[in-house]
Amino acid sequence: MFVVLIPAYKPDGELIKLVEKLSRYQLGILVVDDGSGAEYENVFAEAERYGTVIHASSNEGKGAALKRGMCAIKEYFPDCTHFITADSDGQHSVEDIIRVREQLAEGAKMVLTVRDFAGNVPARSRVGNCLSRWVYTLLTGHYLMDNQSGLRGYSIEQMEWLKQVKGEKYDYEMNTLYYADKLHVKMSTLPIHSIYIDGNKSSHFTPVPDTLRIYRRLFSSAASSLLTALLCQLLVIGLTVWLGYDFCYITIPLIGAICGVFCMIGNGTIFCKVRYKDAWWTLLYMAIRFCIYTAACVIASLCFPQIPLWLVFDVTAVCAGIGRYYFHKNTTIKKQKNK
Repeated sequence: MFVVLIPAYKPDGELIKLVEKLSRYQLGILVVDDGSGAEYENVFAEAERYGTVIHASSNEGKGAALKRGMCAIKEYFPDCTHFITADSDGQHSVEDIIRVREQLAEGAKMVLTVRDFAGNVPARSRVGNCLSRWVYTLLTGHYLMDNQSGLRGYSIEQMEWLKQVKGEKYDYEMNTLYYADKLHVKMSTLPIHSIYIDGNKSSHFTPVPDTLRIYRRLFSSAASSLLTALLCQLLVIGLTVWLGYDFCYITIPLIGAICGVFCMIGNGTIFCKVRYKDAWWTLLYMAIRFCIYTAACVIASLCFPQIPLWLVFDVTAVCAGIGRYYFHKNTTIKKQKNK
């Protein structure tokens, strides 16, 4: 059985239109009222004609509403095999929701929809998604054309780790992608159309506070990687002061080994409540990176010994980061074109 989970806070008539149309497709429908208040009781009463509605006593945020809904799915829909999350403001068409169901039925474990951003797209949505693509790719090495779409599908086996993901508001959805990456959950993508009604006025997303909250949560989950980068920088600066380029063909790989183990242990601590599977991939990726850094430092020691070691190291790291982004971007786009 497929269930559509819809978190809703102060919804308008778009919620009623959505659940009425969904009810025609033999789908379970679970709406979570995220503390909208007494003035919205009529909207939820109408929605209850087509599905199940549960209520939170106060507004806790989209992430909390999604997790509350996941906990309720097993109670109200014990035969559920897959569930789909969708927004209540009309951004997701029923046709696209059904396409997510079809992809799940074909065996996908996790479906992430990708908006085309065509037409009259609000500037905050376009700029926010562009920035998040850069940040997410540099942190994970996984390029996603759209990592902020709320229309997603999951097999029921994914629910346990999804409930463990930190974040109670809009930060939750981005953080689930970071967790999925660390757990090696295969993410299938599905192109959909962008729908923005009246410039997306009904959205409760506040650009500055919610954007800061999203990145604070993402950086918190990536704390081990960020601390590893800081440790690496301190070690390289210390090496520059102490030895310069002397023995850099030994010391740079040694720094890489120390940082790799530090990152692996740190990530294991952060993701201790879920099945963390990225440890050996992290070590392999760092080994490749530090081979490149070592080669650059050795070449600089022979050709440009007047340039400080730390500067060569940092420039190489920045170039590697930019190259990593465009490599994953081009690879992802090519795969999507070949489908």
